[in-house]
Amino acid sequence: MENTLKKKAKDFMTTNVIAVKENESIKHLFKIMDEGAILGVPVVDDKNHVIGMVTESDLIEHFTTLKAPRSINLLGGIVYLDNIAEFNEKLKDHCAETVKDIMFESALTVTENATLLEVINLMSEKKVSRLPVVSKKDELVGIITRSDIVHQLAKVKQV
Repeated sequence: MENTLKKKAKDFMTTNVIAVKENESIKHLFKIMDEGAILGVPVVDDKNHVIGMVTESDLIEHFTTLKAPRSINLLGGIVYLDNIAEFNEKLKDHCAETVKDIMFESALTVTENATLLEVINLMSEKKVSRLPVVSKKDELVGIITRSDIVHQLAKVKQV
């Protein structure tokens, strides 16, 4: 177990990281997350430096501010009490916003040489489910999720 906890991030991180730029649309972000079946995406600049993070929680929270128009069900049909055209325009505008508008800036990262134990402690302390992994040049090279940690711990043979 002790040797496993000393394992370096570069040895168990996912290297084919899906990342987005801050100027990409939320609609594009939804598509990437849906197609990749991923729950969090690092946001990078043109030099591939991590500048933020967007998770499914950020997306959900962002859209909770959008209120559906009041309506009633009358004779099997929906009658809107508020202006539905105005709501549709707000929804359209909401979807056109960029990743920068919802990303969590100053995302936590770990280096390639962080140990499994350090990663576990940081994730627990900061209550995050994923950590981007950066090189010595601060470039995104991987990501570690809670699933990656569980996978590593499951490899340990219990006596």
